Amino acid sequence: MGDRNRSFQNSNENQTQKISKSVFMTNFPKDATARDLWKACNTYGTIVDVFIPYKGSKAGKRFAFVRFIKVMNLDRLVENLCTIWIGRFHLHANHVRFERPQKPNNPIPKGKNSEVYKNSFSSVLKYGHISFVILDPTLVLDESCIKEHDFKLSLMGKVKDVFAIPNLPVTIIKEGFQNVKLTYLGGTWVLFELDSTATKEKFLNHAGVGSWFTTIKHATNSFVNDERTVWVSIEGLPIRA
Repeated sequence: MGDRNRSFQNSNENQTQKISKSVFMTNFPKDATARDLWKACNTYGTIVDVFIPYKGSKAGKRFAFVRFIKVMNLDRLVENLCTIWIGRFHLHANHVRFERPQKPNNPIPKGKNSEVYKNSFSSVLKYGHISFVILDPTLVLDESCIKEHDFKLSLMGKVKDVFAIPNLPVTIIKEGFQNVKLTYLGGTWVLFELDSTATKEKFLNHAGVGSWFTTIKHATNSFVNDERTVWVSIEGLPIRA
């Protein structure tokens, strides 16, 4: 009976492997758990597996593999995952170059060099959560796996007043810049994507635009927002308060 159950579980895992897509992720908090990544990424797809090795990359960064099913467009999924923030950390995602090895068909005795998994794929499908522990060996990927955005035509600005952010599109058009894409980065930071190098330089040195910001600088992939804006809604105040 035990062999039959193991064979059934292995069959389910093999089937899941065939229909799933794995995404490599990094740049998340040191104390983040598999459950934290699951909750953060679950908005963009159906997750069946979150795996965080104990060992980090050669650069000392933690990384994870998040496996999805029902993926219609992997490129779009990766792009969506790259918009996620966990606290002050902006997640980086990319396609997996090499799938991590599947669990062996026969159980491996727990020992110094064995892999120990706390949950199986079948438990994920049944209970909706999973946590993994891996001791040795670990697949370590280099930094080339990180999805880097091209910011050659982008600038970042820190506004003087957070209430000015909703009016920035109109303000920028009035200053003579028509084709500027704005993205809110959190806190008082905004990302500007421009259409040419000349426009970027003109925008960077424009006195009218600069009057709205304390800082305008070149955008980079290493940017980490050091601010957090909180909105508090209060009901029941007198009109004259």
